[in-house]
Amino acid sequence: MDNSLTPLRVGALVQARMGSTRLPGKSLMPLPLGSATSVLSHVLARAQAAKQVHAVVVATSALPTDDAIAHAAQACGVAVYRGDEQDVLRRFNEAAQAHQLDVVVRLTGDNPAIDPGYLDRAVAAHLASKADYTLTTGLPLGANFEVLSQQALAAAFAQATAAEEREHVTPYLRRHPELFRLQTLDFGTAAVPATLRLTLDYPSDYALLHLLFSTLPPGFDLAAVGKLLRLHPWLAHINDQNTQVKV
Repeated sequence: MDNSLTPLRVGALVQARMGSTRLPGKSLMPLPLGSATSVLSHVLARAQAAKQVHAVVVATSALPTDDAIAHAAQACGVAVYRGDEQDVLRRFNEAAQAHQLDVVVRLTGDNPAIDPGYLDRAVAAHLASKADYTLTTGLPLGANFEVLSQQALAAAFAQATAAEEREHVTPYLRRHPELFRLQTLDFGTAAVPATLRLTLDYPSDYALLHLLFSTLPPGFDLAAVGKLLRLHPWLAHINDQNTQVKV
């Protein structure tokens, strides 16, 4: 049998937990718009809207404090995998195996403005190039994401030893271009500035996201965000003082 003719199963694994040193419980903060009611529920709805994604799974820890994450995901009709709190690489690898995923889109539960259109474009490009790992750039912080093959994920799990490589899932892949086929997709566009923060780490991040989700229509895309910013440039300054830790 020619396995190359078998369609690959693409799954979005959404990393989420209640513990956060800067903003505890941020994934379940209320963000009402349409049928979604929390930051996490928006992430899940947008992942489900991507045509190239066949399954959406929340990967959270087995700690009792993350029961709330599991319950919220299940209320959205999304599967849950629970594993090691600190070794997120192990959690992702086990979740991918448990749900028989061939390709993994790595998302996090604090980025509610991901654009399904860009998800589809990235997955299509990843599959066409037969890359092991695809990183998107050029979009606002919180709107970029990663796509990786299950084989690359399993290799990273088996070989990564540094603490940050276990906690952040993909650094091992990026640090070893001699072992993996790496691809960067630059989605940069004048329509929406890459300097904009659409992630949730600080109260001022929440203030901007709440304003956007209160102003724009349900299912808004990044182009709509860019249009609103051109009308009201001051919006970008609500949280531009915040910094991001790079891994």
